[in-house]
Amino acid sequence: MAKVGSYLKNSAHTLNTAATTAYATARSHNLNNLGLLPNGPSLRSYFLKTLYIKLDTLAGLSAAPTLTVRLTRDVNGDDTIVGDVTASISLGITTATEGAVTIQIDFGYSHNDITGQTVDNLHCFWRLDQGTGNVRGIELITEE
Repeated sequence: MAKVGSYLKNSAHTLNTAATTAYATARSHNLNNLGLLPNGPSLRSYFLKTLYIKLDTLAGLSAAPTLTVRLTRDVNGDDTIVGDVTASISLGITTATEGAVTIQIDFGYSHNDITGQTVDNLHCFWRLDQGTGNVRGIELITEE
């Protein structure tokens, strides 16, 4: 029977990783829970819809701080799927050292496991335009 309709999947990750003004493999995260069926077909397609990143311990910020994000297929950040997207950090109303960004992606994505390697992963890299902080959580919403 053909699939009818679509559904949203939330890949949520809790972490405590530094955010600085430079990309680094040590400051990235594998979004390895994209919701593919363990014994499903080798080709899956879905839309990357929304990326949410929670930050805290922000320091050294002046007006209008931003976070730049990149999604890649590989752990080194070289096989880019979604190129650099910069978003303003919405600082907390009562706590200016906390904040978040929400990025609408809306990008159709397919991967094919023809090599026998697990490719059900996207790696998220980030960098601040100023100061330092910690990434505490990442949520990637996909639609299939």
